[in-house]
Amino acid sequence: MKWSRSDLLAVATLALGIGLLSLERAQLAEAHHRITQKRDVYVLPAKNRAVAWSLGYRAAAADLIFGHVLVSAGVHMSEKRLFEFAAPYIETINELDPKFRDPYRYSDALITLQTVVVPEESYRQAREILLRGTRELPYDQQLWSAAGQFLAYLAPPRLHDPAEQAAFRQEGAQLMARACELIGSNENIPYNCITATKFFTDAGNRAASTALLQKLLVVSDDPEIRAMANAKLASMGEQAHALRFEKAWREDLSFVTHNFMATLGPRFDPAECAGKVAANGNACATSFRDRFPPDDAP
Repeated sequence: MKWSRSDLLAVATLALGIGLLSLERAQLAEAHHRITQKRDVYVLPAKNRAVAWSLGYRAAAADLIFGHVLVSAGVHMSEKRLFEFAAPYIETINELDPKFRDPYRYSDALITLQTVVVPEESYRQAREILLRGTRELPYDQQLWSAAGQFLAYLAPPRLHDPAEQAAFRQEGAQLMARACELIGSNENIPYNCITATKFFTDAGNRAASTALLQKLLVVSDDPEIRAMANAKLASMGEQAHALRFEKAWREDLSFVTHNFMATLGPRFDPAECAGKVAANGNACATSFRDRFPPDDAP
């Protein structure tokens, strides 16, 4: 094959072009590495328009945004930058798919657990998202417990207003108390319930602390948990109600769980209670709440 002059000129031009591109690319790469991104750009529409923006594919859009949030959180952490739009992204996801559990479950970590100090407002945003999660998923024990621990332990030290700190702790204790009433397999939750009573007691809410301990004795058969709850009730002088329930359980159906016993209710004499009032006003009560009122004498 014989090369013409035009062929040689074309090859020479191509080689020169490749050389110039390689030289310029190296300079551009060096300049690119020197540029650091300092602020993010939020490109989604307002959350109240997210449903229309999704064109009906609400769950798919929520999945897509959540995937972006997870990747962005990792990128921001590696670059030691503030992920400033984590909360708006998650709020949009909540609007698109209110029953999508994972964004609620990980919202506090994605918003506040960063390599840089986050603004105080971020903790309030995380609180609102977690509270919405408890409303949307009212029987999710793990979510209620996680939300309670965030509000009771993690958020208050980052707030400057003492009154707001106390409000967060009380709200967290209430969420943990609710988690104690839900059915779940997390063995650590009863211990969190014991801790929650301290927040009620420190705030002077003795009745809430007593009620939580009494509920815990009903739902838990763990000897260690029961011993801790009884010890706290005894220290508060409020053990009489728990002892009456324990006595009724042992004398009636001691082979069933305390929770099952509370569901069945106390034993009563149908013949004696049919059509007349028993000599003991509480003897015909069909629930332990009525059989052993909190203010009843031991």
